[in-house]
Amino acid sequence: MKIKRHVVAFLSLIYVTLAGCHELGHIDGLGDYWNANNDVVGEVQFVDTRTREIEIRDDSGRTVTMRYDSNTKVVFQQRNYPVANLEPGDYIAARVQQESDGRYFTQTITVREARQERASNTPARLDRTSGRVEYIDARHGTFELRDTRQRLIVVSIDFNASHDVSERFKRLRNGDTVRIEGKFVGQDRFELGNFL
Repeated sequence: MKIKRHVVAFLSLIYVTLAGCHELGHIDGLGDYWNANNDVVGEVQFVDTRTREIEIRDDSGRTVTMRYDSNTKVVFQQRNYPVANLEPGDYIAARVQQESDGRYFTQTITVREARQERASNTPARLDRTSGRVEYIDARHGTFELRDTRQRLIVVSIDFNASHDVSERFKRLRNGDTVRIEGKFVGQDRFELGNFL
């Protein structure tokens, strides 16, 4: 009788331990926060193009960091954009998979709502700058501009750029002098709104 009680207590302890381990498995990983398509949905916090990592805050308030590579595509309004065009405040769904080292990787990101659409209707102050075009990366929708203070600024085309802006970008050549308006999103990064 005494042995039977010890066996039952031991089995109960094992059951509680295993159940606890299962729940702990969901704390560090995405666990139950994945939807049926393995999408993580949330707001972009930052994009680190040097380490190729994106940090988002998901709908449950947790922070999720995922890696990407040069083949990762960003889809917004049925057009593809480079990951560098993502900005804090964009609301995205990222298709993720867990790699062997336990980190998360995304190959496809869908922008559900751009930051501009989520912002208030108060018109934002636009920044202006000018300079000489040093390098054009048509594939990623960016160009480098050497401003009047000799700073090198990476200018990116907005997700919802107008047809005129897109066409002007296609006609850009190294050495062109341009005046632009938009918004500085970092000391050396500029989001193009319009050519002046």
